[in-house]
Amino acid sequence: MVDCGKIINKLVVDGQVYGALAQGIGLALTENLEKHTTLVKCGIPQIEDIPDDLEIYYEEAERPDGPYGASGVGEGPLAAPHPAILNAIFNATGARITKVPATPDVVKEALEGLEIGANA
Repeated sequence: MVDCGKIINKLVVDGQVYGALAQGIGLALTENLEKHTTLVKCGIPQIEDIPDDLEIYYEEAERPDGPYGASGVGEGPLAAPHPAILNAIFNATGARITKVPATPDVVKEALEGLEIGANA
């Protein structure tokens, strides 16, 4: 659900939301800007890495102080994907991931921690 004030140009709003969701997915699963020094190697998701069946629901409520009743839309959707993905991993495995990106080695380490705790 995106609360964006009055939608003036739906195509632009769609682009902002899809871009923020893609960025959030990358943050959760692949992006590691501290580890790599080039944009090619840092794990920014490519088009094939992002689902193409995302559904966006808009809540339109004019903002009296916004331009023509509009509001910013680019940052809000960025806040949802990474906690949702990390919680999905927890719900599926019981392993709580507390850092991003949740790369396979990070998930494996968390799963091994569960096994060690169960055997102790």
